[in-house]
Amino acid sequence: MLQITRQDLDPVLAAHRGTEALQQAVEGASSPGALLSVVGRYVQFNSAFGPGLANLAGEIAARQGLFRDPDEPLRLVADRAAEVAADFFYAAVDEFDDRLTPWRDTHRTLAQATLKAIGAYFGYTPHQLNDVIRINAVTESSVARVSAGYGIGAALDEARLFHAMGFHAGSEVLADAEFNVLDQGLRKARPEMVDALQKTRIAIGGQEHDAYYWVRIHTSVEADHFDAALQGVNNAARFYAGAADPAVVKGWVLEGFREFAEVQGVFMDGLAEP
Repeated sequence: MLQITRQDLDPVLAAHRGTEALQQAVEGASSPGALLSVVGRYVQFNSAFGPGLANLAGEIAARQGLFRDPDEPLRLVADRAAEVAADFFYAAVDEFDDRLTPWRDTHRTLAQATLKAIGAYFGYTPHQLNDVIRINAVTESSVARVSAGYGIGAALDEARLFHAMGFHAGSEVLADAEFNVLDQGLRKARPEMVDALQKTRIAIGGQEHDAYYWVRIHTSVEADHFDAALQGVNNAARFYAGAADPAVVKGWVLEGFREFAEVQGVFMDGLAEP
């Protein structure tokens, strides 16, 4: 059985420049409108991951014939699809209900609170923000590519299923760096704003939410999510009961990882567009 390690991913990570583009976009946003568009695009890009990941976990869990324990003599209980899926669903739990807040905070809601709070900090009403925040075509196409990478709405054969696992692993390892860059960039370029956001609560959906929590929590949680994704990929390889050679399966995963890095790079390159 072949295992996938961080070293297998390092060549792609070493060549990747998406986080540098994010840093330049955040620190170079000299006007309130430009900053709001950068953050708004990043918020919108991230909106695709929760549904994509939940879809992927369900697709994996449903493949009882594909993930099986050869050491279990009772065939009825030999499937391990749910065990493989659990490592992916681990991150989806946070996407739909952050575990560290007292009520149900989805990460989408927390992101919306951050964006609204930045707008309020600069004196904009929510209605005015409709004309200030510009979601460009690159953001819209990148969101669509993320949904496709996770396999939403598609019939996933084995190759596409493992490809989607690698795609997700890429999203987690790069998000860990992204949010740290975002946090550092905002603190460097707009320290007074960050200080104000950390003291602000914004009402979304009938609850008040910490305006900076979305950024702050992602500077640490993504590393755990990546570890879970890598464990899930290797559990999938361990229990794989299909006919493909293990090296081929590993290739499917790594291709998915490379695809996500490419999608993220294209998105980040367009982040600072006027």
